[in-house]
Amino acid sequence: MILGMSRSGALSRRIGMGKHQIIVLGGGYTGIVAAGRLARRVRADEASVTLVTANATRDERMRWHQLAAGQRYPLLPIADALKGSGARLEVARVERIDLAQHAVLTAGGPVLHYDSLVIALGSVIDFGAVPGAREHAHGLTDVATVSAAARTLDALPDRARVVVVGGGLTGIEIATEVAESHPRLQVAMASSHTPGHWLSESARRHLEGVFDRLGIEQITGRVVRIERDAVVMAGGHDVPSAFTFWAGGFRANPLVASSGLEADELGRAHVDATLRAVSHPDVWVIGDAARVPGPDGAPLKMGCRTGAFMALAAPGKIAEELAGGAATPFAGRYFAECISLGRGDALLQWLTPEGTATDRIVTGRAARFMKEYVHRGNLFVARHPGPYAPVRRARVHAGAGSRRETIEA
Repeated sequence: MILGMSRSGALSRRIGMGKHQIIVLGGGYTGIVAAGRLARRVRADEASVTLVTANATRDERMRWHQLAAGQRYPLLPIADALKGSGARLEVARVERIDLAQHAVLTAGGPVLHYDSLVIALGSVIDFGAVPGAREHAHGLTDVATVSAAARTLDALPDRARVVVVGGGLTGIEIATEVAESHPRLQVAMASSHTPGHWLSESARRHLEGVFDRLGIEQITGRVVRIERDAVVMAGGHDVPSAFTFWAGGFRANPLVASSGLEADELGRAHVDATLRAVSHPDVWVIGDAARVPGPDGAPLKMGCRTGAFMALAAPGKIAEELAGGAATPFAGRYFAECISLGRGDALLQWLTPEGTATDRIVTGRAARFMKEYVHRGNLFVARHPGPYAPVRRARVHAGAGSRRETIEA
């Protein structure tokens, strides 16, 4: 390890003198798997892989709707997930990415220098679409916020109305989970389109049956403002709300666009067919932070349905390119999406490669089992990120990366 001072005067760090420094940002499923698999695919005497994340545990974002409804689940220590892979963990909150200096600035910690950077920072709730959403609605933003929402729901009086704004996957999972766990509350969904409108006809029928069984009210229309105790619809119609959840969409982590990477309107970095940033060849971006073309040219949607495949594919491609070879293109496509509908029900919708719903679905306890299998499978892969195929550790080509100098003490 080499310590020194950055140009700004902050403590700077390079880990392993003479090695090619690879930093992976983001401690979600995508970042953990990418770091662990990448460390297994490069020679330890030539390259080091460091995962940088703000928390020591993986928070399982896919279960936050359960946490909001007052349920608990075990958290995975990231150090345990990386054990044996050769990847190193740095627990620090990233404040800024300095692409010009090949550096990651952390809050109250060191400046970490890299030769190659992998960004897996995921997405954040997009509160900007409707006035008042940030001030008066509650999004699934982090474990502390979601846990606080669960405590507030517990304290609401009987028959209080909870409004979920947004009819997408997140909104459906929040509404059904809260309605099932809190039958004494009135749960409503407000959205421009019927919840699940993109699903197949049979899937929509099943969803309607679940809403009827759980007593979830559907309010279709455009939400124009969120107030402290109401959701205001176009035309001036107010929907009283004792507690409002915001599930109106996502944006890439703002650190991506603020770094200077070429990004789209949602803050996703433009990447090429090997997941390398088009504007900076020493940076790879995966998961929700990347704008990846699908089979029809349209960008893949955010979520596990696409990010999981990037996490598995990217390490091999990065190792190939660092070794001086040409990586094979990433074949981004869809397979299915699985929606939790409370603890006893779920909906598995099979998709075409382009993402269109097919007539093939699985519902009920069978789908619930498959959804849980996905959760547990993700945990298993996170704990064992690299042993699924024979791995040839790539040598890092002498020309890889653009920062080979050390930082003087």
